[in-house]
Amino acid sequence: MADTLHILTAEVLDHQEIAPEHFVMTLDAPEIAEAVRPGQFVMVRSLGAWDPLLPRAFSVYHADPEGGCIEILYREVGRGTRRLRLHEPGMSVHVWGPLGNVFSLPEGDRIVLVGGGVGIPPLAFWAEHLAALAPPMELVALIGAATKEFLVGLPHFRRARALLRTSTDDGTAGHQGYVTELLPEFLEHSRPTIYACGPMPMLAAVARIAEARNVPAELALEAPMACGVGACLGCTVPRREGGYARVCTDGPVFQARDIQW
Repeated sequence: MADTLHILTAEVLDHQEIAPEHFVMTLDAPEIAEAVRPGQFVMVRSLGAWDPLLPRAFSVYHADPEGGCIEILYREVGRGTRRLRLHEPGMSVHVWGPLGNVFSLPEGDRIVLVGGGVGIPPLAFWAEHLAALAPPMELVALIGAATKEFLVGLPHFRRARALLRTSTDDGTAGHQGYVTELLPEFLEHSRPTIYACGPMPMLAAVARIAEARNVPAELALEAPMACGVGACLGCTVPRREGGYARVCTDGPVFQARDIQW
């Protein structure tokens, strides 16, 4: 869990629809922008209404410490995100974070990012961070979605100079099929490390591929969260060694081998 938790009323600076049902919200949150690291998340709740009562968890998509702002990317899928969608610049939300742990630096010289659906934000933030390191590392980004219009975040990976490959379920862009079907060819050479975020079935497939090839993999898990601080136990996942882990405080980043898939 993050060392310092900041609880803020944050002004919405910008709010754009970047694809059908997909939005990027920019928040004035200087304390969080300074402290957050790739892999971490924030809890966001609308002000002035009690329905829905509980906040929503969002991985940080981008942070600008100098500008004092953070970005979250979300898809409008339920009551919480429908209400969030109504916020225009100048309005405010309740936000607290940063929460959770972070991605760790790879030991190898090839980094393979695997993202699906709205699992793109922490990987885009991580790619941005890795691209700034010296010497630069070889980056591969494998990004999947149901259809071409739902492929989001691609400019972030291009700016990070990643080799970008896409897949769609319906074949409207890139490979037709699961994004995990692209993964094996990028694990054959060099010393790769995998980082992934997306739906649980996708992450389970990544874990199986990584284990079969003895490749280290860190997975940023997504789970329903009511508090973000480990109190409600609503985001638990089974550990391979027994017992359960809380995605919010033990994660959201886990070694693939540590989760019972």
